[in-house]
Amino acid sequence: MKTTIKSIIAIAFIAIMGISCQKDEVGPIPGATNLEVKAGDKPSISFSVTGDWSLSSDQVWCKFVTSGGELQEMAGGPGQHTVTLRITDENNGNKWSTANITMKMDGKKGIIATVERHPKELYIRLYDVTDTPIKDFKLGYQDWTPTRVEGNFRYAATEIPDWVEVAIKHENGTIEIINSITGVPGEQTEVLLRIVSDGEREKYKIGAEDGVKIVFSDEELQHTFEFPVTYAGMGLDKLTFVGPTESYYDWEVSLDGKTFRQTNSTNGTTTTFHDQLEYIITAQDNDYQILFFEQKITQGIPEYIYFDEYNTKRWINFDKSEMTLTVNEHSGATRYGMVMALPRLVYNTIRGSIKESIFENDASSGIELETIKSDYTKYILIEFKQMDFEPRGEYDGMYAYHSITTFEIPCLPYSDNTLTEKYGVEDIYICDFVNPVEQKHPGIIVDPRIENWTTATYEAGIASAEVWLGDKQLKMSENEYYMGENTEERMSIHLWGPNDGWSSNENMIVIFKVDNVAKKILVVTPPTAAL
Repeated sequence: MKTTIKSIIAIAFIAIMGISCQKDEVGPIPGATNLEVKAGDKPSISFSVTGDWSLSSDQVWCKFVTSGGELQEMAGGPGQHTVTLRITDENNGNKWSTANITMKMDGKKGIIATVERHPKELYIRLYDVTDTPIKDFKLGYQDWTPTRVEGNFRYAATEIPDWVEVAIKHENGTIEIINSITGVPGEQTEVLLRIVSDGEREKYKIGAEDGVKIVFSDEELQHTFEFPVTYAGMGLDKLTFVGPTESYYDWEVSLDGKTFRQTNSTNGTTTTFHDQLEYIITAQDNDYQILFFEQKITQGIPEYIYFDEYNTKRWINFDKSEMTLTVNEHSGATRYGMVMALPRLVYNTIRGSIKESIFENDASSGIELETIKSDYTKYILIEFKQMDFEPRGEYDGMYAYHSITTFEIPCLPYSDNTLTEKYGVEDIYICDFVNPVEQKHPGIIVDPRIENWTTATYEAGIASAEVWLGDKQLKMSENEYYMGENTEERMSIHLWGPNDGWSSNENMIVIFKVDNVAKKILVVTPPTAAL
């Protein structure tokens, strides 16, 4: 009986001990969780355990939110638990940072969460000169456009299009092209940007949607920031061009319109082009207006005649698609042309008053002459005269000029049987006299181009001239004409006209003589206006 009781007690004790051992056995450490967080986040970790536990964070920026505050360690008992973390910005740099949450339980230890904190919230911001935030880098055309760049880390531009020019402005006002952009935390860097012109790209706008950009990076090249580059275009008020030579004046065109030539007044060299002249014109969206003018010279006074592109009398042509200039064939006396290219906005502004807007009267010579305003000379593609290229002999023809304006007055071949019979001369020309000018005494200067009709022969009594108005012979002694040299140092006669006035239908006749023999005759028609 005793043995039985003892046996029963022993068996019961063993059973109790077995139950006790089962209670004390604790489950494994929960598996690890990965969390991606930013400063300010409050992520949670959930786990279930069968024993007492403690948690610790190995980074000061990752803390446990408890009833006692934010702690680096906390503890609890068996059961289901959710723990809240607090992620701060302490020691937050420009790289990812990692914190490990370690659990200890019943002598065991293991990481139950790996917390990866984003790098510090890096930024680069753009501002205009008024410190208004903007979203893109704006390019200037010929002028610079300023942009202020600000970042909270040390940065540099790693990608800048090679046709974007970058500069900085120094305190003394000078501009230095650097083609780079760098900055340090907390400071604004002001840069100037403009497009690099090539005669083509500056014509067209660039929008953010076109994908042109400037790219920035940090020192470790781990973070990049991209900003669009935009360009409003060169502007409808802008225009540039490249001509066949550097100068738009001193051009001559043959009568058949096939040869264009320009003689350098400095060194005497002549440049020749055939059939046409080619230009490169740069305007926004290729939108510009060509203007055609003929300079009419009447009695030595120039006046510009405007031909619009639809005028059937226009004899100058410009092909905008090919940017080529041509001139129609001509069989008359020398004529003068001018061509301009105006930006669209400029043309639209003046289209109702072309002549009044482009020209002004200049009285510096003593006579009001129509001249081009200085604001418009930059738009002149060419000034030229269309003339006979056939070389004249030294003694061919006759030349006359307005004594004040110095513009040429054409001397055209003329037939007059009465004069031929009277003087035995067939080499006769006709030209216009000039109109009177108040408080001036204008006349014409005539170079007859006659062999042995020179200053020396005149002084020797060999060369001479007679000037007649009807039956009256004008006198040099009464200052009605004067013998002397013109600007080319050639012997000329300066005709002032009769002191007692002209009749409306009476021509002045000039007979040029050598050894008292008539060589050439000039018929001068009377003025067309009187004071």
